[in-house]
Parts: sequence; structure tokens; C-alpha cells
Amino acid sequence: MYKLDFGVVILHCLSFAMKNKNKTIQSHMKQFVKTAFAALLLTGAGISGYGQEIWSLEKCVIYAQDANLTVQQARSNVKVALLSEQQAKVSRLPSINGNASLGGQFGRTIDPTTNQFIATGFQYNSFGLNAGVPLFNGGQIHHSVKQAGWDAQAAQADAEQTANSLALQVAQAYLNILLTEEQLESANQRVAQSNRQLEATQKLIDAGTIPVADKYNVLAQIARDEQAAVMAANNVDLAYLNIKQLMQLEPDFDLRIERPEFTVPADVNPENYALQPVYTAALETQPNVKAAAFRIKSAEEGVPLAKSAYYPSLQLFGSLTTNYSSRARTFDLVGTELSDPVTFVVNGMPVTIQQEIDVYDISNTPYFTQLDQNYGQGLGVQLSIPIYQNGRNRLNVERARLGVVNAKLQENQTLQQLKNDIQTAIANARSARKQLDAAQKTFDAMQAAFSNTEKRHNLGAVNTLELTTAKTNLDNAENDLLVARYDYLFRLKILDFYQGKELRL
Repeated sequence: MYKLDFGVVILHCLSFAMKNKNKTIQSHMKQFVKTAFAALLLTGAGISGYGQEIWSLEKCVIYAQDANLTVQQARSNVKVALLSEQQAKVSRLPSINGNASLGGQFGRTIDPTTNQFIATGFQYNSFGLNAGVPLFNGGQIHHSVKQAGWDAQAAQADAEQTANSLALQVAQAYLNILLTEEQLESANQRVAQSNRQLEATQKLIDAGTIPVADKYNVLAQIARDEQAAVMAANNVDLAYLNIKQLMQLEPDFDLRIERPEFTVPADVNPENYALQPVYTAALETQPNVKAAAFRIKSAEEGVPLAKSAYYPSLQLFGSLTTNYSSRARTFDLVGTELSDPVTFVVNGMPVTIQQEIDVYDISNTPYFTQLDQNYGQGLGVQLSIPIYQNGRNRLNVERARLGVVNAKLQENQTLQQLKNDIQTAIANARSARKQLDAAQKTFDAMQAAFSNTEKRHNLGAVNTLELTTAKTNLDNAENDLLVARYDYLFRLKILDFYQGKELRL
């Protein structure tokens, strides 16, 4: 509501100034409109920026590690490895399987309830439950569990290494933003300084001290400074884009980083760093070293795991079965009766025979009655003895032994690469320190030279070209000093990284 009323006032003032014929009133009103409009912009900027969160280096690192797709994939691999370990452990437990079948048979076949051949069609239904538990398998399960455990620890170390590498990249991008922002501030200050120089030059020209042509040298310098300021602003945007990409943020996300007050540590001397102490600390803190050691353990478990195929396996099993057939019949005794008389001739004399016959009531056997009557159980042990497997077991053992050799070579390569990286980091830190000292000396000298040239220019002792040349040299020295300072700081952070120290400014 306040901003709307303020805008209406500005429009009324502008309309009044345009309609009024008095030039003095017009001038005052236009100046008021400009001032009010600038205040309105500042107010709007303050409102839109209100509540904007400033991101510290620690927050950027944590957010990147949670959002980065590469880190997420590494952490997903850890979950997969843990599931494999769990699967290896549950192999010790019994396995139980159930089965059921329903169908019909036609033609000559066997009745499952009587095990007799019949030639008529019928329907059948059967159920079964089988269970088995391994009693001995040459240590296969034991070594599988241990190997899966080492693999899970290696995957965890790989995920930590991926997160640490990302943290180092974010720290470098963070410092690059600080560098480019300082370069932008310096560029804007140089533009302002060149404008002041133009005013001073104009005064000297008006006084007749220097020729009018010197003004064009200053104007050219202003154009170069403005171009450098535009390039510096572009570098800031690119630096923010880089860290947003590492953090998986959208390009239009309004990210602003914290600018901590820090100085180059004076008590740190890269010349005092030695390879062995830093290397020893890195062996205890770098996850990739631990991952290589875990993979050796996993490969070593692969040898007895392959040898377990040489040994017999013993398994305890049990089963429960029952079935139903539409041909099943139930015979119920209901009484007896005399059979028809049969007469035989024995020794020339007729003999009549008659006997009692059982009378049965025949009916279809009910479904659940059949399931109960046909219920059966089984229990036993199964011994499997490997005799000849086409040489596959021997080849698997040799392959497992080669896996141990390769894992050890991979560890040696990792350690050697770590040692090389630390050597390079120490050398870079020492070089960066020397470069910083040299850049500081150059800046101090150029600053003194420019100050002297500026005083002489104000007195008319030197021309504008000499002054702009001295200013250009000072600007270059200042930029080199900024680059050297942040490069040295990043080199120190790399050494802290290898020593397991937390990345913070």
C-alpha cells in the first residue's frame, strides 16, 4: 500500500513538472522525481531481499552432498552392498516352499489316490510343502557373509570419498566466487577512480596546465575499466553458476554466499610441510585408502569361498503332501447276502455251493476326507559329493587368487597416487606462497609508483598517458594479488583436506 501511494506521488510530480512552464520549478521537480525514484528502487530491493538466506561454506557443502546425483548414486551402492550382506547372512536360515496343482487327466493314466492305471478321465488337486536347511557346505555361507561385509565397508568408503571430493570442489567454487566478487568490487572502484581522474583532468585542462588531448586518454581508460567491470560481473555469474551446478540447484535460484572476514594465515609456512607426516595422516583419514584395504579383504575371502566347492554338502529336508482325485470312492459295509447257488459235479455226483457276500454302499470320497486320508510326511538328509566338475572349481580358485593380486596392485596404485597428490599439493602450496609474496611486493611497488605519478600529474609534471599507464599497472598488480591470495588459500585447504581437517574458512 505504501509503495503504491509513493508511485502515485511520483507520477503526479512528474506530470506537474512537465506541464509547468517555469524552468526552475521543472528542474527542482525533475530532481525530486529522480531522488524519489531511486529511493523507491532501494526500498523495493530491500523488500525483495528481506529474509534472503546467506549460505556459508559448510552449508553449501552439506547441501551439495545431499543433493548431488553422484553422491546419491554412491550412497545407493552402499544400500545395495548392505542388502547383499543381509542376503548372505539369511542363507543360514531354512527355506520353505509350498506348491499346489489343479487339473484333469484323460486316457490311460495313473490315479494318484490308488496308484492304479485307469482309462477314464478325472480331475485332481494336490498340495505340498517342502523345507530344507543347509547343515554343511564347505564354509560357503560363512565366507560369503564375510566377503559381503568387506564389500559393504568398501562401498561405504567409496561414498565417503565421493562426498569428500565434492566438498573440495564446492570449496574451490566457493573461493572462486569470493575472488570474482572482490575483482568486481575492484573493477567498480577503478571505474569510479577513473571518473574522478577525468574530473581532475578537466580542471587541469580548464586551467591550461595540460592539453585537451589528454582528456581522451582518460576517456579511453574509463572505457577499458567499464569493460573490465562487465567482464568481472560476468565472471561472478559464471562462478555462481558453477557452484549451483555442483549443488544441483536451478540456474535462477537466488543464491548468495557468506563473505567471512578472513586473512591469509601468517603462522602457516608451506616450507614446514613434509611429505611423510601429511602422508601418514592421509592414510588414516582418506576413505579411498580404506576402500582399497577392504577390497583386499574381500578378495582374500574369495579364495576359501571358491575352495568350498571342493567339499561335500549336507542338507536336511522335509516335506508334507496330500492330494485329491475325482475317481476316489468310499466303500461302506451295509450287510451280507447269499450268492446265487452254483452246482458242480464231483465224482459223478452234483454238488451245490452257495456263500455269503458282503454288501457295500459305494460313494464318492469327500474332498477334505481325501486330503486327510492322503496326508503324508517326509524327513531326510541329502549328501552331495562333488567328483568331477570339468575343472571349473580349480579355475575358480585360480581366478580368486588373481583377484587378490589385482586388489593389492590397486591398493599400491591408490597409495602411490595419494603420495603423488600430496607431493604436488605441498609443491603447489609452496609455489603459491612465493607467488603471493611476489604479488604483494609488486602491488606495493605499483601502488607507490601510481601515487607518485598521480601527484606529479596533478602538478602538471607528467601527461595523462603516463598516469593511465601507471594506473593500468596498478590494476594488473591488484588483480594478480587477489588471484594469488585465493590460490594460496585454496592450496592450504587442499593440505587440510589430506590431513582430515574440516573444510571451513
